[in-house]
Amino acid sequence: MGLVVAQQLTGIDDLHYGFWEEGVEPTVTGIIAAQKRYTAQLIDTIKQYSGEPAATRILDVGCGTGLILRELLDQGYAVDGVIPAAYLKKQVDTRLEQSKSDYQPRIYECNFEDFPPRDCANQYDIILYSESYQYISMAAGFPLMKKLLKPDGKVVICDFFKTEHAGDGGPGDGSFGGGFALSEFYEQVEKHGYRILLDNDITRNISPTIAVVDEMLMQRIYPAVQTLNAFMETRHPNWTRLLTWILRKRLAKMKFKYFSGYRSQAVFERYKTYHRIVLEMV
Repeated sequence: MGLVVAQQLTGIDDLHYGFWEEGVEPTVTGIIAAQKRYTAQLIDTIKQYSGEPAATRILDVGCGTGLILRELLDQGYAVDGVIPAAYLKKQVDTRLEQSKSDYQPRIYECNFEDFPPRDCANQYDIILYSESYQYISMAAGFPLMKKLLKPDGKVVICDFFKTEHAGDGGPGDGSFGGGFALSEFYEQVEKHGYRILLDNDITRNISPTIAVVDEMLMQRIYPAVQTLNAFMETRHPNWTRLLTWILRKRLAKMKFKYFSGYRSQAVFERYKTYHRIVLEMV
């Protein structure tokens, strides 16, 4: 749903935090360039830990609208995708029609936990999670990856995790949802027989996007919402008050999450840590 709304509001093809070089001023106009850098750094990581593209088979888990999937295809990789939403699968199919690749990807419309391993047992060189790992059950995901990966296969993860501050009750705690505790992730990696080949903390390259979004929320969207609310109270006061009362809990939650001023870059950096990770089966 977040991806769909972002597309409709901004026209952005894919929903990623973006990657900002040090010293680059985060601006609304710079988001598209930051997203392109995000894709580039992710593909560079894949190149570093894979062989020749034509001999490398990749499974893109949670492939969004297929932007990275198609980019990998156009660079010669054999890539399949997993996407649980029918609406997004249609966008992936449309995007793949523009691909120059000779490889015909298989797009599985299911949750990763429901992926049929018998179809592709030990077939993949890389399993890729681009801001999708936070939605996968670690208990189910680690064993399933072992069934799908070749003996020397890799797992590439680019996503955020919870820091040790999560749940401390400080200002902004809970304003950013999602993500596993990083300490728990490390425990699961060891428990399931994987080792870490790469673990780069790129939080400071990702978090400037939060500053841009916070400015849009507080300086543009929130004033518009207040204006609309004032208009409705003037024209339809009784209905507006009744609806506000019925939705009071949900509205309070949304106000805290998006319009409290806590959805800031500093709060994100306190409660989230964004990592580029490569795993290998032991």
